[in-house]
Amino acid sequence: MIIKNEYLEVEISEFGATIVSIKFKDKDNNFVDVVLGYDDIEKYKRQTKYIGATVGRCCNRIKNGIIELNGIQHKLNCNDGENHLHGGILGFDKKIWEYSEIKNGIILTYLSKDGEENYPGNLNVQVTYTLQNNSLCINYKATTDKDTVCNLTNHSYFNLNGYGNILDHFVQIFSDYFTENDDKSLPTGKLIPVKHTPLDFTEPKKISTDIDNKYYQIAYAKGFDNNWAVNNFDGTIKKVARAFSLESGIELEVHSNLPGVQFYSGNYLDGAENGKNNTPITNHSGFCLECQYFPNAFANKNFPQPILKAGEVYDKTIKYVFKHLCP
Repeated sequence: MIIKNEYLEVEISEFGATIVSIKFKDKDNNFVDVVLGYDDIEKYKRQTKYIGATVGRCCNRIKNGIIELNGIQHKLNCNDGENHLHGGILGFDKKIWEYSEIKNGIILTYLSKDGEENYPGNLNVQVTYTLQNNSLCINYKATTDKDTVCNLTNHSYFNLNGYGNILDHFVQIFSDYFTENDDKSLPTGKLIPVKHTPLDFTEPKKISTDIDNKYYQIAYAKGFDNNWAVNNFDGTIKKVARAFSLESGIELEVHSNLPGVQFYSGNYLDGAENGKNNTPITNHSGFCLECQYFPNAFANKNFPQPILKAGEVYDKTIKYVFKHLCP
């Protein structure tokens, strides 16, 4: 399914409610596909890197797969060693979604039944992709008949040149604190100031500058893979991050009303099958900016809790805004 306007052409698949491609013109007026993806649906079925997918019910990691709701513990399916990652063994990225076309967009829906991956409650999920001028807007809505967990995001890997690696891209994250990880990539509950650390992206910084830094958070992940806490979070849509490439002249802004954003520099992409046009996908072929609730929130009660109560509506937005750098 393709949606397009004068600025963008976006392809969406009903498998995993996945972004397959996003095309935007570079500084030379040539269309560039700025996300990693595959030409073959079978590769999406086999992949383990979540390329382009909608992930849920709960994105990122949950220690030991343990959640607690109303004083009752639930043990979720674990698919990342002892931990639960991105929704479990067969998360939303592996489901076939129903879809319908709307003006300037597509609506995809999925019913996650009570007990799926051991989550409680029937969760009705709707993901709407719309083009708004030079922006791709993703709106997530969900309702449940039992209190449950809901923390949805998009897992696109961006490469604003459309080829090669992303080490020369610049990233800026509008955050003064990141959540400390242990050596299993699980947040410990500590919020650490970015100031005087190599995780300071308050000003635009080239990814290559500190990606091999010996700082323990970078060493644990073999690159960048932390959650940053959005500054002045109040539940409204804010600009949370931006990235740009001097080579293509393309700039990406990420806006969201979620409290965190995970910056991942594609440190474990080796082993992925070749992508579109048989292009190899290797470490650092793309980067992610995943808007989310903080990972491992159930083990850290000081974090915002990704709980959706029966009768409430989950309503979150991620917007990707594409621009050209000023000369």
